[in-house]
Amino acid sequence: MAAKTEAETPEETSKPIPAPFTVGFNRGQSEGIVYGCALLGVLFAIIGLVGGLPLLALAAVAPLAMAYWHYPMIERGKPQLGANEEGLYVERIGFIDWAAIRMTDVKRTSARNMELVRLDVLLTRPLENAVTKAQSFPLWKKFMMRNWKRTPREHGRELIAINLHTLAADPDEILSRIRAFKFV
Repeated sequence: MAAKTEAETPEETSKPIPAPFTVGFNRGQSEGIVYGCALLGVLFAIIGLVGGLPLLALAAVAPLAMAYWHYPMIERGKPQLGANEEGLYVERIGFIDWAAIRMTDVKRTSARNMELVRLDVLLTRPLENAVTKAQSFPLWKKFMMRNWKRTPREHGRELIAINLHTLAADPDEILSRIRAFKFV
């Protein structure tokens, strides 16, 4: 074997740039809710209108509203969470600047037989100031379910809690990929 006589260049010793990623909802968990509620609402409406039962037709509003609320869970091609060099992407927020993220952590809780996992993202400043590239979305989507919750904290900080148990990826892998971008 020949000894390596060349000095390593800085490009060879630097860390590789992490690969961007996006992840959407796990559609298998939610198709039954959306399609089942929509079918039930349509059946209530048809039977109520044809049978002259106005209260049954009015009762169709509840399952149809539930299907509307959960519709984002079955949308194709709509990522809920992602990361690249621009920042952390959260659907209906946009890209959060990496410099604005103070801490990321995964919290696990159990409810009955389900494990609920969420990603807590603590920001160093208010969300409006932390977003580098805001996402625009139609007004009708404002009234649909979203995968995150915003909580004000002390000293002008905010906590964004993102549900990971509804997404189609392993929560630990998501956290490791996010941290790879954060510490580049």
